[in-house]
Amino acid sequence: MTTTRTEHDTLAPSALTQGRVEATLAGQTLAGRYDVLELVGVGGMGAVYRARDRELDEVVALKVIKRELAAVPAMVERFRYEVKLARRVTHVNVARTFELGTADGVMYCTMELIEGESLSKKLARGKLPVGEAVAVACALCDGLAAAHAADVIHRDIKPDNVLLAADGRVVLADFGVAAVGVARAGELSGTPAYMAPEQARGDAAKPASDVFSVGVVLREMLTGARTPLGPSEGVPEELMRVVEQATASTLERRFANAAGLRAALAPWAHPGRAQTVPQRHAQDVGDLITIVVLAPQNVERHPTMYLAEAVHEEVLARVTRLPRVRVLPRVVTEPDDNVIGVCLDVDSGLTVTITHPSGPPTKLHFPLAIHHVHSSADAIAATLGATLVRTRTAMQSANEAYDLLLTARHITNRDFTKVPEALVHLRRALELAPDDPRIMANIAIGHVRLAFFSPDVQPDAIASAKAFATRAVTLAPDLADAQIAAGHVALTFGNPVAAARHFRIAIARAPHVAEAHEQLGRMLLEAGYVTDALERLEEAIAMAPNLRSARWEIARALALEDKWVEFERITSELLAANIDRPLSRARYAWWRGDWKLLAELRSRITQMDRALWPGTMEAVCAVFLDDAWAANKAYLMKAALADTPSRRRKTFTSQLAVETAAFAGDLDAAIELLVHATDNGLFDHHWLQHCKLLAPLRAHPRYAELRAPIKQRADAILDALYGEQSVALSETAIA
Repeated sequence: MTTTRTEHDTLAPSALTQGRVEATLAGQTLAGRYDVLELVGVGGMGAVYRARDRELDEVVALKVIKRELAAVPAMVERFRYEVKLARRVTHVNVARTFELGTADGVMYCTMELIEGESLSKKLARGKLPVGEAVAVACALCDGLAAAHAADVIHRDIKPDNVLLAADGRVVLADFGVAAVGVARAGELSGTPAYMAPEQARGDAAKPASDVFSVGVVLREMLTGARTPLGPSEGVPEELMRVVEQATASTLERRFANAAGLRAALAPWAHPGRAQTVPQRHAQDVGDLITIVVLAPQNVERHPTMYLAEAVHEEVLARVTRLPRVRVLPRVVTEPDDNVIGVCLDVDSGLTVTITHPSGPPTKLHFPLAIHHVHSSADAIAATLGATLVRTRTAMQSANEAYDLLLTARHITNRDFTKVPEALVHLRRALELAPDDPRIMANIAIGHVRLAFFSPDVQPDAIASAKAFATRAVTLAPDLADAQIAAGHVALTFGNPVAAARHFRIAIARAPHVAEAHEQLGRMLLEAGYVTDALERLEEAIAMAPNLRSARWEIARALALEDKWVEFERITSELLAANIDRPLSRARYAWWRGDWKLLAELRSRITQMDRALWPGTMEAVCAVFLDDAWAANKAYLMKAALADTPSRRRKTFTSQLAVETAAFAGDLDAAIELLVHATDNGLFDHHWLQHCKLLAPLRAHPRYAELRAPIKQRADAILDALYGEQSVALSETAIA
């Protein structure tokens, strides 16, 4: 199965007969969201449709598992695994898989719809030129390198599964066999004509197995045949030797991975399909402006229409001489925010309306007389010249603002302590683009992070975050960044249920945004739904492999679950990549009773005054390492119970103090601190139930009473994330 709409033009009649039941979905709406438009193709596990996603207002490929297979639990599990596996691969040369769902008795997943044709259909018209064939193979290698890096082997590379998109991309589709074939060694999967020898024997497939299949496909593109036929006219001998090495029968003689084959093919690649993204002329990128000049019209023939037509011709002649513009004469046109439009209306005179993306329309009025034709055209062209300057200035400002936004995001993703620096960039961006909701959303997120990590943040920072998030959601309720910002603000105000709903909407609007998945996963972890949470966090990492915070959240869950072997594996990988969180490691150390590690980290974490109030971590370490609760109790209680703008920060600080008091055996103080955390929105049921330091607290008479609202809040979060409730996109919902 593939995601191209023209892929299965040559399906055998038997295949179409098998898909007769699935074809009945065409014309229906699935899950109240997907308008099923047409059947695209049928494969072994089901059918692929072209469908419109109502929520995202996009056309997607909808893959449906056959009903008879959906009745077999083992096959359903394979289908689920297929989707999970495919979602781990994110690359321009790989067809993207989005969401998995079940509705109306149908199990389905949505995927990127590739408009174009399959390589098999192209090969039916004849073999390809050397440069184009090598370019296709190089693109396949690029996609496979990303898949192999995610520990995914395709297992069924063949021309049917290679899509040549209309935009110039080469896209590798159908990781289905990769999924259903990995359950057991010895299980044969794939297409024999393209299958590596070790795979045909039933051995476990390796990256080199996919390399073999690419080699066979390349040979077919170059020669028209899958098997060696001796020298091929027009194909360099050196290139055929690369093909021979790619299709070597033994692993020792074959390229070990896609990168090796890609490097060997580089001398024969040419631009064309070698480029994974269609290339455009330099002027097209943010510089070339389109001007649409509409021909004059009037319902009834006006006696001076010929003069208006003359002005139209003269305007076109002048405008085409303006620098870096594309001029399109039209009779009618659809509204477009990215072009300058010129409309000529004839009445008692000539009225010219100029519309442009940089401000309100401009209207000009001219008499219609022969001696005014040239002067009118001159005035219109001059006005267009000034409009071009304003438009280019606005475009330049928009590009500069966008660059500042991306810079700010990069800064905060790399180091949360540099939020103030990022906010400087964001405020400058907002000056350049004062109505940009994405900039507003990121300013709101920046203020929320500042309120959590900085000890001296002012209350107006939280108010500012709320105002910016509200404005962003009002301007662009379908923007994922706006919903994520609203979720952050809701958490800051101690309303996790509203936050969960906003993160849910963000994912519905933009399933590819990693931060929305990460935030949802974090909330699920704290709520205690660990399995769902880990899947969501792994999804976020698959989308953004450099996502640091998600990996530390997984480590936290493993520490609470007492799974220290897995914990050590993840944290070792993070530390090897210089991705450290000393405070998190110190906390996990006192959970584990690793006093040696805590002593090693003590000097580092006590200097991290941006994470908590100055002196707090020194007091905590003194209790754990020096048995100094009595000397530090008053300070820790004051720090935890102090009034701060961020309720999220209050709960976190109270949790640290609860752990410290429980360790010291002061259960009354621990209960008081737990009450404070609960009152400020605590929903960390996983921590409450699994943190070893809280074991004495769980025997306290008031524990069950305090646990109840936390569990209730955690369940409400799950319901908000996966239930059917809707959320009002209002200031109340954000607060």
